[in-house]
Formats: sequence, C-alpha cells, structure tokens
Amino acid sequence: MDANADSDSNEVLIEEIDSNDVPENELEQFQETEPLRVVDIIDEADEEEGALIKRYVQGVQCLEFPDFCTKLEASDEDNEEESPDVEASTSAQAQALPEGPSGSGRIGGGGGGGIRKSQLSTALQGLMGEANLSFAYGRYETAERICMEIIRQNPLASEPFYTLAEIYENRDEVKFLNFSTLAAHLNPQDRDMWIRVSDLLVQQGNLARARLIYTKAIKMLPKVFQLRLRKAQLLQKMGETNAAMFTYLKMLPLMPAEEWKMCLNTAQNVARYFHVLEKHTLALEAMEGAYVVCGARFSLEDINMYLELLILNKQYAKVLKCLRERTNFELENDQEESLELIYFCEIPDDFVPELRAKLCVSLIHMRAHHLLGYLIQNVQEHITLTVDRVELYMDITEALMQEHKYAEAIALMSPITDGDTVECPAFVWLRQAECLRQLNRTNEAIQCYEKVVQLAPFCYDARFTLSALLKQQGRHEEAVQALEQPGDGEGPLIARLLYERCVMLQQIGRIEEFLDVGYALLSRHSIKLYNREEMMAAANGGSAYNTESLKIIIQMRSMAVDSSAAVEQEQQDPAKAAASDTSDLTVKDEFELFVELVRTAHKHGMYSAAEKICFAMVTTKRFTYYHHEIERIMVLVCYFNDDCTIAFSYLRELIAKQPSQTNLWNLLSLMIQKGDEVRYFRYMRRLMERHPVDTKQMRIFQGHYHLNCGSFKYALNIYMPILRESPDPILALCVTVAFNQLAMQRKVLRKSAAVGQAIAFAQRYKELRSAGTDFAKCAAQQEIYYNIGRIYHQANILHLAVEYYEKALSVPKHPLIAEHESVLGLQHEAAFNLHLIYKSNGNKWKARQYLMRYCVV
Repeated sequence: MDANADSDSNEVLIEEIDSNDVPENELEQFQETEPLRVVDIIDEADEEEGALIKRYVQGVQCLEFPDFCTKLEASDEDNEEESPDVEASTSAQAQALPEGPSGSGRIGGGGGGGIRKSQLSTALQGLMGEANLSFAYGRYETAERICMEIIRQNPLASEPFYTLAEIYENRDEVKFLNFSTLAAHLNPQDRDMWIRVSDLLVQQGNLARARLIYTKAIKMLPKVFQLRLRKAQLLQKMGETNAAMFTYLKMLPLMPAEEWKMCLNTAQNVARYFHVLEKHTLALEAMEGAYVVCGARFSLEDINMYLELLILNKQYAKVLKCLRERTNFELENDQEESLELIYFCEIPDDFVPELRAKLCVSLIHMRAHHLLGYLIQNVQEHITLTVDRVELYMDITEALMQEHKYAEAIALMSPITDGDTVECPAFVWLRQAECLRQLNRTNEAIQCYEKVVQLAPFCYDARFTLSALLKQQGRHEEAVQALEQPGDGEGPLIARLLYERCVMLQQIGRIEEFLDVGYALLSRHSIKLYNREEMMAAANGGSAYNTESLKIIIQMRSMAVDSSAAVEQEQQDPAKAAASDTSDLTVKDEFELFVELVRTAHKHGMYSAAEKICFAMVTTKRFTYYHHEIERIMVLVCYFNDDCTIAFSYLRELIAKQPSQTNLWNLLSLMIQKGDEVRYFRYMRRLMERHPVDTKQMRIFQGHYHLNCGSFKYALNIYMPILRESPDPILALCVTVAFNQLAMQRKVLRKSAAVGQAIAFAQRYKELRSAGTDFAKCAAQQEIYYNIGRIYHQANILHLAVEYYEKALSVPKHPLIAEHESVLGLQHEAAFNLHLIYKSNGNKWKARQYLMRYCVV
C-alpha cells in the first residue's frame, strides 16, 4: 500500500496497487503483512463496545450522547461510594492492583498502560502520527478524517479520540466533551482527563453526570485521592452530605503525609458528622485514617477526640497503646505486645486531666481491678475538682458502674457529693443513687433519688425508681406523690408517669383520683368536650371516630375558619404529640387501662365519670383498632348513666352493621323501657326497609314495641305470621299476653273469646317450652306453671291461678334451678301472687302463711 500526499493539499489518498506494477528495487522496501482484523484482538464484550463507538462516531445511531454513554457505562452507577461495604471491597482491589502511570492528556493521547492497552498496529500508529502532524499544521479536516479512519479500523483505541478532543476544544464544546469522555473511557488510567471532563460537566451544570464520571474514574484509579476529594466536593455541592462524608472517609487513608493539614481537618469534620449521628464506628474510622497518615501531627484536642472514639467503640487496648506512644506514663504487663494482663502502671503528675481520665477508664475496662485504689486516689489528687471537670469524674464513675464496682464508684464521687468545692449536680446524685440501690442501701438511695427529683423535676426515670423503692417499703402515699406530674401540669404530659400513677392509685384504693388521672392519660390525644351540645355533636353518627362531628365541634367553638385544619391542629397539639412520641405505652396498654377504668367506675356507680372517659376514647383516632369494642362499651355506659339519647346514637349504628345480632336488639329493648324517645319505631321501620331479607329480629322487636305501647292488635298481626313460620315459645307467650290484654279492655265485644285464645296459646307455649324433653324432667316446669298461673290470675280465673301457682311451688327443683336459684327461681313470685289472691278473698291467715314461708328476707 502506498500513500502519496501533496504538501499544499489537505487530501490524503490511500490507494491499492498491484505488486507487478512496482519496480523490484522499490518493492524490496515493502514488507508483507497480514490484513487488519479487529475482531481477532478483542473479546465479545469489547466487540460490542467497539461497534457501539463506531456507530456513534459514524452518526448511524439515533441516541444522544448522554444516553449513549449511559449505555456504554451501564455498570458505573452501581459502584457509588456511599456504601462502606462497597468501598471496602474497592480498597481491597486497589491494594491488589499496581498503580499505572497517568496520562498527560497531550496531543496523540496518553498511552494505554493499565487495564486496557493500546490496540494500534504499526500501520495505524503511522497514520496516528500523520493525524497529529496534520493537526499541528492546522489541517483539522485532514486530521479528523485520518482519526475517523483509525476509529473505523480499531474503535477501541484511545489515541484518535484524544486528537479529536483537541481538534474541537475551541471549536465545539459539545463534541470536545463527547470525545474527551470517550478518550477517558478507553484510557481509564489518565487521571487528568477524568478531572478535565468532570470539571467541564460541572461548569455546564450537569452535576449528576459529573458524579458518574468521578465514580468511573475512582473505580479505575482507586488510589488517587484527588478524584475522591473532587467527588466529595461535588456531592456537597449537590446537597448529598452523607454521601460526601463517606467519600471523604475513604479518601483519608489514601492521602500523602504532605497533605496532613487537609487530612486532619477532613478527618475532624467527618468524625464530628458521624458522631452526631451516633455512628461511632465510622467516626473512629475517620480519625484512624488520619492517625495513620499524620498521627505525629495530632494536637492534644485531636488525641482527645481519637481516644474518645476508641472508648466509645470499646477498643481500650488501642487507647493504652496510643498513650504509651504519645506520653511518658509507665505500664507493666505480661507481654510487651499484649495488654491483656496488666501488673502495674505509674501515671506522671503532669499528665493532662482529660488523658488521665481516659487512661483510667481504659484500665478499668481492661479489668485491672487491683489498680482501682491507686487510680481513684490518683484522680482525686491530680484532677482538681471544678465545675468543668465533674464530667471527667463521671466518665470514670460510669466505667466503674459498668464493671459492677459500685462501692469504688461511690468513693470516687465522694468529693463531689460530700465536699463544698462545687455544687453537686443532679446527674451525680442519680449515679450515686443507682450505686446505693445496687448495694441494697435502700434508705440512702431514696434520699439521693429525692435530691435528683428536687434538682431535676423532669427526670422521670428517677421518679419511677423512687416510687418503686418507696412502694417496696410500704410507703404507698409517698410513692404516689413521687409520680405526680411536675410543674403543676406545665409542659407535656408524660404517659408512662401517668400510667404508673394510675396503677398505684388503684392499688391503694383512691378511686376518684384513679379515674381522674386515667382520664387525663387517655384524653391527651382527644378533643375535650365542655357541654352537652358538644357531646351530642360528637355522638352524631355513632362511630368511634367521626371527623365530621369533630369539625362541627370546632365550628361551634369558632376556633378556626378552616375546620379541617383546626381538627388536625387539635389532634396534633405539640404538647400531646410529645407525650405519645416519647412514651413506650402501646395502644393495647391504654385500651386495657380504659377497660379497667370503666369496670372500676361501674363497680362504684360512677357512671358520669365512665361516660366522660368513653368520650375521651371516641374523639381520637388513636384507638380505631378497638372501635367496635369501644362503641359497645359506650352504649352500656350511657345506658347505666340514663343517657339513652347518646346510647341510641351508637347502638343504631351497631345494629346497622350487624342486624342479626340478638344482643343488640335486647339492648335496644332495654333502652326503650328506660328512655323517653319517640323515634325508635320510625328508626325500626326504616331499618326494615333497608334490610328486607333478614328481618326476623326486627319484626319481633316491632311486635314487642307495639305490645309495650299497648297496640295489642298490631302486635298480634306481627307475632302470628312469625309463630307460624318458626314456632317459638317466647312468641306463643307474647301472643298469650296480647290476647289477655285485649280481654281486659272495655270496648272488646268478645272478651270470653279473647280469654279462650289466651288460654289456648298458653298451652301452646307449654308444649313449645318443653318440646324435645320429658315434661317431668324439664328444667322449665316452674317457669311454665308460673306463667300459666299468671295468665289465669290476670283473667280473674282465680281457682285455676291458685292451682298453677301451687304447682310452681311444689315442683321438684331442677339441678340448674338449684344452682342459680337467686336468678332462675320463681317461688318468691308465685308465693307473693298467692298471698295477693288469698288476701283479696279475705283469707289473711293463708296469705300470711305464704308470706312467712317464702317471702321473708
């Protein structure tokens, strides 16, 4: 192949000629070579990558360059440096790989020594030199065409992309960036090119892309700290402080000793950042990285921070090792390299107080317990007690307490608690009390806890412990007083404090205070109701938490224009939220307390207090999980408090949800007998229209309602079809009562027929009540005789009434009746009715006989 170029022309002619046309003397200058085969020198992945690059350069593909590079570097995003685990593996790989030379970024590209070597053959290298000469002489189009030809033959070579980047550096910023990115990708060991590309992306505002470029560069050059430094600064600029700190953290061990100022400042910032987040392991890793690089440059403050982090991570042997390297204290141990067994140590008099305290803490945790006396004496002699140095004493005290050396801890604190040098703060008294309690010196511990409560009223742990100790000694009144809310109720309510106080108040029998404190605890999440109108508004709708009803209450108070915002503000009051956020009480604990409060209030007849507690539960969404149980309890409490209006509001919603529940209809029957509402029947008819299929209970209830109201014919029209559909003894008895009541009316034409019908259905009731069993063994014999006798008694057929009443008295007691005689027995009622019959007929002796025999209390 021959190449002829004219110096005045910008064209390059590549021509193929036959060897027969060339003279033999000129032919000897040529060497026979194999045809270029790019496929043979790259693997399948490189072939796909080369094809992608070739398509982009030729303009065939339709992707924009950012999308093209994302496809080209699809795995780069998975190598972010925020994860310590990923960084650890990256650092391990960095130690295993040799550090290659960095490219210079000059014309012609920066060599390929590294992961991917240059793939240019001798012929293409000659073309590359021609392209560089053309660029140097200003023939940019010729240089570009030569580079494109090289890329066509070998798309994985970085040299033509370097030249193309230089060509477009001042002509087209976009193409310059694109070719520079490809050059860096193909020659990943060129650190300067990575930085150059990233800086240009930052200038353009493409921070996310610059971040990916830095990630790719760090992956290829894991030991170059400048890349991590620039990436961390970029992450801070992007607002990703956490990721930036992780990047700084992994940069520290890579920094040279000459950069000790930057290394030390960065380590301090990173350590403080992670220390605030309570990630002490990472904070220690930062200081250790700086200590390895420039430990000799550490100031006293830096050493103090480093030792503090070592102690927080329980690396006490490293503390002693560091102090032996940096100070002149003497330590005698079993082995020079091991610090597991320590015989003796001597601390110089001029030792810095902070370091002296950390040395003592480390020795205590290293179980050098035979040195405790020496350490305590040394601390008290050489650490002058001031307000600022009380913390040093307490650090040593806490170390002693962790090793269960409570007597020694008390001895160390004695200059603070017994002396007059400084005023003893509350936390010192607290540690003293804990040590005394562990030593079973209860009376002294109680005195110390009382001082803690006096100095720090909001130290609730001290209150709990003080109350428990007082309770152990039987001083219940003082134990309850210790659990009182400090500051006359000012500040947030402490749920656990109120809960423990409730339990103790119930145990000592102070019921009213128990209910009041329990209400204060449960109502901290809810809206307090101030009058009857607000109670009715809250009950409107009959659900455990009704947002619309609460909005109406807020509107009634004119607290805010926006009701929704007002309700939310009421529910999220800061004082109330603080109690719930800092409390370890669960919803289950509070619900169980609520049940106990209601049970106690019912037992003592305090129904108004029970209703108030129930409203505290239904005006908050905290207890929506138990809404069904709360609604049932609310109905019962309102019924016992004679508040049938509110009880009916909740009961009708329960019936609407479960219309087949007989217990709910029984509750409604009781409510009708006590309440004076006139809307029960209208509600019942509307309910039957909504549930036309499952209406048996509703129809029976409707019949009972008419029977109770004296509308006996309406009641019979309801009872009779149901009795034919499903014979039931209670329905037969109700029909009997209805006919008997009709016979007693004045305007009934056929009274005798009504009485006969009543007696006939009474026999029907007897058959149904004893069906399936032998009547002689039926447990309901007494009930049957009594009810039939009552029918005859009301119909004024007295001789038959007396007969059945006497049968009810003489029937043998069934075991079930004998077991529950006070509830199921009817001998008192039967005897009293016999007494009335004999008395009305003038036989007072017989009447008195039945009273004296069966009805004397």
